[in-house]
Amino acid sequence: MADHELQSVSGGDAVQLTLRFRNNVDENNVPDMACGGTPDPCRLGLEFVAREGNWLVLKDFYGSLAVEDIRFEGAFLSNSGSPYRDLSRFEDADGNCLLSPCNPDGLPAILVDYPFAKGPGEYQDLHAFVNIGRMAVEVDDGTTPGYLLDNNPGSALAFRMSDSTSPNGDMQMRFDGRAFLYGF
Repeated sequence: MADHELQSVSGGDAVQLTLRFRNNVDENNVPDMACGGTPDPCRLGLEFVAREGNWLVLKDFYGSLAVEDIRFEGAFLSNSGSPYRDLSRFEDADGNCLLSPCNPDGLPAILVDYPFAKGPGEYQDLHAFVNIGRMAVEVDDGTTPGYLLDNNPGSALAFRMSDSTSPNGDMQMRFDGRAFLYGF
C-alpha cells in the first residue's frame, strides 16, 4: 500500500486482508499472448543445491491465486484445553519442553478466521488456477543460463489445477471456522 492509502486505515478489532496474485494471466485467467512462444517467456526456473547449472524449468507457466477476506487478530489461548489435547506435542524427542511451561494455556496467539456467514454453495474464500504446460530439465550452455533455453521441448510432466465450469475457471474453496497460531 502507498503511504496515502495507509493514512486512511483506522484501528479496530482485527486486520482483514484480500490477497490477489496473477502470473501471466489477465483478470479472466486468459494467458498472456506471449505464453507458448519459442522460447516460452511464461516460465519459472528452479535450480537446486548440488545441481548447479541444471534447471527444472516450468514452461507455459501461468495462473492466479486469490485469498478473499481473511481476518487476523490478536488473542490468547484458553486456560483450559480440550479433552483431546496432548501435551507431549510440546516436547522434543528427549522430553524437553519446546514452549515454556510445556503447556500452551494462556499463550498469546494470532486468531485467523473467516468471520462472515455464507449461504449454501458459496465458495469464494480461495480461488486458484495454475497451468504448467511442460516441465523439462535445461542445462546451462556457456554464458546462457538453462532457464532461458528451450533445448528440451518435450515434457517430463504437466500440471493443471482449475474448475471445469469454464476453460480457465479457477478452483474455488470455502473456509469456515478459525485457527490459532501460537508458539512464536
